[in-house]
Amino acid sequence: MNKQFWQELPRPIIGLAPMDGYSDSAFRRICKEVNPNIVTVTEFTSADGLHFSAEKLKRKLYFDPSEQPVIAQIFGKNVETFVTATKVCEDMGFSGIDLNMGCPSKKVVKSEHGVALRKNPKLACQLVEAVANATDLPVSVKTRLGWSNGDDLVDFGQAVQNAGADMICIHARTYQEPYKVAPQYEQVYALKDALNIPVIGNGGIESLADGERYCSLLDGFYIGQATFGNPWIFTGQKPQRFKDRLPVILNHAKYLIEHKGDRVGTREIRKHLLAYVKGVRGVKPFKKSLSTVESYIEIEQLLQEIAEMEINNVKENRTLQVA
Repeated sequence: MNKQFWQELPRPIIGLAPMDGYSDSAFRRICKEVNPNIVTVTEFTSADGLHFSAEKLKRKLYFDPSEQPVIAQIFGKNVETFVTATKVCEDMGFSGIDLNMGCPSKKVVKSEHGVALRKNPKLACQLVEAVANATDLPVSVKTRLGWSNGDDLVDFGQAVQNAGADMICIHARTYQEPYKVAPQYEQVYALKDALNIPVIGNGGIESLADGERYCSLLDGFYIGQATFGNPWIFTGQKPQRFKDRLPVILNHAKYLIEHKGDRVGTREIRKHLLAYVKGVRGVKPFKKSLSTVESYIEIEQLLQEIAEMEINNVKENRTLQVA
């Protein structure tokens, strides 16, 4: 993989944002099946963990070849462990390395990782430089506008570019206002004008149209929370009938259970199932069962029942309209 990876991708670059607890291999596979042209990024993984117990964390970084190009995201603050983690990811066959400098989790920030690195640009640049020098893979940085504002965003972007970053992705909110406020893309546009490397936008994107609107002046965009229960967002058209969504939902459950086993896989798919049925008329009586599923067969049966219920509801509505 060459360092020009991000430069050579067709525009706009569209990707699944890295989200801990969501963007695992099973969900990345599903999103790629819906739109094979997107880029996917792993859940963030500790560089320290990969340095001291790589075999244990490789399971979290697992990916299926169908996910490529897939980018490994790592976090931490130690140059030595970042280099080791980079080598592990390179050996696993990833298409690139992404450095997390944007996670606003209190636990992560307290450890001076994630978005806390925005307050220490010297260390942030040391990490980028160390990773860039340790691998032939493209290196990217995902961060936020800033800590409390985006006044230093251009300076920070220029610094990480000079340190060896090949792309930078900006979540268009600050640490102090991480999710609830509207995204602020104006400063991201200013950053794009100041850099030679690609700039990708993230935050507040609820559809492909949103991405194109917010990020028309950028090189592309990542979609995050709006993908929950809706991987079809990457095509711009969600199937109207629930039964037409079933193949994708069942594949998601199958991939998750195959990789993580019945106990863990069925537990983790529950939140996705509840997201998948959101908005389906009459689904309320099924929610408790969906939140306690314990096998693929049970999942399949419940989803089939929901699909049949929806069909019956449509028939009833048509009968009432005729009458």
